[in-house]
Order: sequence, then structure tokens, then C-alpha cells
Amino acid sequence: MPEKTERSNCRFTVQQAADGRSVLVINFYQNTISSLKNNVIGFDLLGGLPIATARKLAETMNEHILDLFVTSEQ
Repeated sequence: MPEKTERSNCRFTVQQAADGRSVLVINFYQNTISSLKNNVIGFDLLGGLPIATARKLAETMNEHILDLFVTSEQ
């Protein structure tokens, strides 16, 4: 089957989860990836990670990552 690749520009932000831990969340600029519409993608960060370090991680990723892509079979 042929593959289909969808892309969306994105940025990373640090948010606080309900349990108080920091999480790194992907925010999309457009809803161009149909399989991800109405979904949130994020990463749980290690407990005890200082918020300043989490923000620096998000900043570094924003400087070096252009977009997110999903490839699936059609």
C-alpha cells in the first residue's frame, strides 16, 4: 500500500500536569495532520526536573525542530 505523510509546523511548551509535574507539550500551528486532530501529544518529564531546565529544553527544541510528521499506510 502507498504511504501518506502529513506534516504540521509545531512548537513545544512546558505545562504543569494535574499531579504537579512538568510536561512538554507539542502545540500545532495548523490542524494539517488528520489523525492527530483533537489530540494532545506530550512528554512526561522526570520528576524533580527544575522548571527552568524544562523551559530550556522546550526552547532548544523550538530552535531546532521545524515540524512534526506522521506517515501511515493508505
